Amino acid sequence: MRLSSLYSNKPDIFGPIQFRPGLNVVLGEIRLPENKKANVHNLGKTTLARVIDFCLCRGVTRDFFLIKHGELFKEFVFYIELHTIDGDYLTIRRSIESPTKLSIAKHSVPNQDFSGDPLIKWDHENLAFDVGKQLLEGLFGLAAVKPWDFRKPIGYALRTQNDFSDVFQLAKHRGKHREWKPYVAHILGFDARLVKKGYELSETIDELKRTIATLRLELGASEIELDQIRGLIELTSKEVADLESAVKRFDFELQDASINTILVNELDETIASLNGRRYLLSRTRKRLLDSLQAQQIQFRPDIAEKLFEEAGVLFPNQITKEFSDLIRFNKEISEERIQYLKEELEEINIELKRIAEKLEAVNKKRQAELAFLSDTETFSKYRDLNERLVGTKNELATLERQRDALLGIGEHEKQLRRIVREREDQLEALQSDLDACSGSNESRYSHIRAALADLSEQCIGHKALLTSRVNKEGNLEFHAEYLDTLDRPTSEDEGKSFRQVLCAAYDLAVARVLLPEDFIRFVYHDGLLEGLDDRIKLNVISVLRNLADLGIQQILTVIDSDLPLTLDGEKFAFDDEEIVLHLHDQGPQGRLFRMATW
Repeated sequence: MRLSSLYSNKPDIFGPIQFRPGLNVVLGEIRLPENKKANVHNLGKTTLARVIDFCLCRGVTRDFFLIKHGELFKEFVFYIELHTIDGDYLTIRRSIESPTKLSIAKHSVPNQDFSGDPLIKWDHENLAFDVGKQLLEGLFGLAAVKPWDFRKPIGYALRTQNDFSDVFQLAKHRGKHREWKPYVAHILGFDARLVKKGYELSETIDELKRTIATLRLELGASEIELDQIRGLIELTSKEVADLESAVKRFDFELQDASINTILVNELDETIASLNGRRYLLSRTRKRLLDSLQAQQIQFRPDIAEKLFEEAGVLFPNQITKEFSDLIRFNKEISEERIQYLKEELEEINIELKRIAEKLEAVNKKRQAELAFLSDTETFSKYRDLNERLVGTKNELATLERQRDALLGIGEHEKQLRRIVREREDQLEALQSDLDACSGSNESRYSHIRAALADLSEQCIGHKALLTSRVNKEGNLEFHAEYLDTLDRPTSEDEGKSFRQVLCAAYDLAVARVLLPEDFIRFVYHDGLLEGLDDRIKLNVISVLRNLADLGIQQILTVIDSDLPLTLDGEKFAFDDEEIVLHLHDQGPQGRLFRMATW
């Protein structure tokens, strides 16, 4: 897979770029004297790589420049044409307004312009981003990178200035070894499944250790043993059962006490009611007695006769007779009423007696209930028992948590031992795989190592050595360094410019070895010549041209001030057909995006 062309729907701002199968130079010219010594020129050399990356399904965030400056780019639609492994061409459309949609068209003729013809029919239009990526995965057919998708090699193919600090780890992979080491191992010919499994097992081991540490923290006492906890649980459970039984017994007594309290209140009401009734009956009895006394006539005729004689008045016999008749008459009239009053008085006397007896019984019962309720020792014992029960239950719960923690620790430690053994087996297999690859002259690893040594020697005059080892963490580690004339490691690769060459040499070595396979066949090196002396620059350019003749497409960005002098003292110049894009610092027309800087 190579780049064929890149264009937009706004050619007056972002013009079309036609890529060659071989060497493609993006040349930036510094024409203004004040910019001659500037390190950053904002012409768009690095931005071009980002636009290519965007068209090739890079995921975008708010910080990505096309999204961050959405007001400037919202109307842009980008198109990238690719030459696929099967010989056909593929155009991908992606807009800033709808970055999560992809349109795809496959065609046999290169250098098509899909931006200005509304009648063009896309094979797949406005696909959802993930669906579009999956479809492209099949169309690209990069079998050499399986099980990874096409995005992984593209990340390494587009090496910008930020990606030259490490040969194997790109800037986007900082701190995430498990995201790039398995892929690099696969590209170098190792069994990536072993590398990936190592990270998975290590992560599982770390997680189990954290879980065990948490359970031990919950346990509190690290020296306590499971059998000891089980014995304590057994004893404490029995104590809880005994206390619960005792509390239940006191509950019956207290339940009776609550009933007695109710009874006392009811008895007080009964006593008050009986006393009230007795009072009313006593008042009625007194009135009856008074009425009966009034019925006894106190007038006596013989005394009245004597009084009449003393007064000198003659009391006639006739009057005496009539007065006696009157008394007799009155007595006859009152007999019936007196009988009635006596009967009512008898009833009242009987009821008063009954009330007195009932009051005596009720008062005795009230005194007995009050005596029980006044026994505070019962409540005190009940409170003590409840407090002991609650405390013992809490102790039992703590013991049970400790038991569960110990059981969990035991289970996790058992699992940890199994994973550790599996990790040891994986490490042994990984080391065996490393030994097999490094010990065979026919392995991909050996071919890439030889290619790296050859290319680095062609570029700077020193070989570079690619080594791999299993580090103390049990993970595969890669290293590349320059060798001196005696094939001893040097520190030349520690300098920025020499490190850039080493990174490029590795990319090109991989591309050269995998050229017969279904792998991407382009690399983008941003500012590769910066900081090198002229001899090395000429060597690098020669190497790039030779690899271009082999079929490896290369995009090289360079500032004209970084171009070397030839052996004749002339300023080196690329061939016109090699330069696919001219940039300069004389206003917006010289930039990749012909607009004001953002």
